[in-house]
Amino acid sequence: MDYEAIRGMAKHHKQVFGRDVKCEMYRLGEGKILALTRMHDDYHDMNLAILLDDAYRIEAIAGKMDRIPYPCCEKKPLELLGKLTGIAVLERGGLKTVKARIPRNLGCTHIYEMLESTFRAIFVGSYSIIDQDWEGVLSLDLEENRQVGLQSPVLADTCYAFNRESVDEEVLRRAREKVEEAKRKREAIEAVKGGK
Repeated sequence: MDYEAIRGMAKHHKQVFGRDVKCEMYRLGEGKILALTRMHDDYHDMNLAILLDDAYRIEAIAGKMDRIPYPCCEKKPLELLGKLTGIAVLERGGLKTVKARIPRNLGCTHIYEMLESTFRAIFVGSYSIIDQDWEGVLSLDLEENRQVGLQSPVLADTCYAFNRESVDEEVLRRAREKVEEAKRKREAIEAVKGGK
């Protein structure tokens, strides 16, 4: 069965549960990143804010629970978020570190879910932020961009698209030449700005 056939089974049936998780990222001054995540479902309305330093380490983290099924859930799980300060979000094992610092029986399943969604959004969003740094001086096509990504220890072997077996040396060579040319252009632009 394909997606449409499976999805079609919901037609004419009442939905019994729905959940939305929304993650947003904002680039702040001094290399800082702000990540905001909201979970809204039939029982919860929760928010998470994470401030990252320029190395993508958690500098500050806080949460807010506007709607939860059990009042006892609010205080302790939110207090424990402070234990996550210093975690490197883009390094492998970040989520394991979260679970080591906040034991499951003291935390909140939904906060864990929000953290996982946020970490993954930061992972993807960090590359669009890097791309913005090169705007106007570097133009890689989709495959060149993928080949450069394959060289990243953060991306390599994380999924099918970044499987190291798919390296194309010719495309990678071409992409590296473009990156070197972009570096020269950016240095020239900076030199002109510095001379003003």
